[in-house]
Amino acid sequence: MSGRRRAPRPAGRRRRVWAVAGVLALVVAVCAVAALALLRPGKARTTAAKAGTGPQSSPMTAPDGSERDVVPDACTALSQKVADQLTPGAEATGMTQGAQSDQHSECAWSLFGNDRRQLTVELRALTADGATSATGVATRTFGQEWESDRAGKELADTVKVRDSRGVSGVGEQAYVVYTVDDSGIGDAVANARLANVLVTVHFSGGDEKDGDAKPISSSDAANGALSAARDVISKLQSQS
Repeated sequence: MSGRRRAPRPAGRRRRVWAVAGVLALVVAVCAVAALALLRPGKARTTAAKAGTGPQSSPMTAPDGSERDVVPDACTALSQKVADQLTPGAEATGMTQGAQSDQHSECAWSLFGNDRRQLTVELRALTADGATSATGVATRTFGQEWESDRAGKELADTVKVRDSRGVSGVGEQAYVVYTVDDSGIGDAVANARLANVLVTVHFSGGDEKDGDAKPISSSDAANGALSAARDVISKLQSQS
């Protein structure tokens, strides 16, 4: 699966004598300014990204935000409002694995009992690799994880992919994949890219009644994961 949680679960530019020559020079200058404005990150790029149709048919190649060397703490990157909506009353638990660094942060919220819910938010700032920019590396990694997640690679035998789709309007590229475990747990992973940052959210759960466990529905899991990813992306965009 995407990000650190790839093992089986329990659970970031280019710039375009006299009478006749003067006119030509003016035209060239206007075109150059227009091209620069189109390629400059900001509202124009945001609009273009939101008009995309998802990672399969609309891979973005220009950043909607600036490349980052540091990501914020995942526990505070997600708003308390969204955390409470998905896991009411749960406390944020920061991950302390050795992999944690300025470029990587992860946090989890868990609810136990008959109505089980778990939410994890992971942020990764990928770095350049030789001639490939950080955004280029992130774009490549995003594509690899999209292919792996929708194909159900690296999942336990008891876990099956039930739904997958590209998503527009969440960063520059995004998708969501829903899986179900034989133990009665439904899990949605939403993966989104903004420049060289990947935001990966897992939202899973199941409801138990009379000893029978029923996985959280595809719509509830996917909508929950996407709402968290959208919230974190929005915060990153506001900091660009």
